[in-house]
Amino acid sequence: MELKKYKKKRITPQGWKEVTLADAFNTSSGATPLSTEASYYENGTIPWINSGELASPYIYGTTNFISQAGFENSSTEIYPIDTVLVAMYGATAGKTSLLKMEACTNQAICAILPNKDYSSTFLKYSIDTLYDHLVGLSSGSARDNLSQAELKKLKLIMPPTKDEQNKLVSILALIDRKIELNRAINQNLPTLDRSSEAVEVRRAA
Repeated sequence: MELKKYKKKRITPQGWKEVTLADAFNTSSGATPLSTEASYYENGTIPWINSGELASPYIYGTTNFISQAGFENSSTEIYPIDTVLVAMYGATAGKTSLLKMEACTNQAICAILPNKDYSSTFLKYSIDTLYDHLVGLSSGSARDNLSQAELKKLKLIMPPTKDEQNKLVSILALIDRKIELNRAINQNLPTLDRSSEAVEVRRAA
């Protein structure tokens, strides 16, 4: 869901804490095996995510794979489940996805590794509220890109315990489902209207 967008002055609820991303989480970025080396991709079995795939909030699969040779001959890493991915380049810059499988990424993605003291899902929601800010940062750069250094400076407002974070995640997820249901209904209304009109025409005939 879309929460309140980033503003320069944000209110910290009582008992919550403000942390920078770098203080609470380890980050990394992937790499692209040499594209001219066919053996790095042929019969690949290692999932390899690119930034264009971060249009989806959760990643359960991919159509891109690299081989063991491609993995060993590049600096990419295999990230664990619940890693938060942030697109740094291209049309999806600033978008986030939660990794629901082990996978590698290319260099256009910042991977925020799980921390046992924090909910990765709540972290994703928190970064989503900063989307406009991230787009502004990328637009102000020489190449319209974000960098890990900039992302590490992000200030996050977090509930004090993981349990509290997870309770809020449950509420936000319920709201998300209702929003998606309403969106689906609205998308189908034109079709329903046309069907009703067709029925009326047939009756009139």
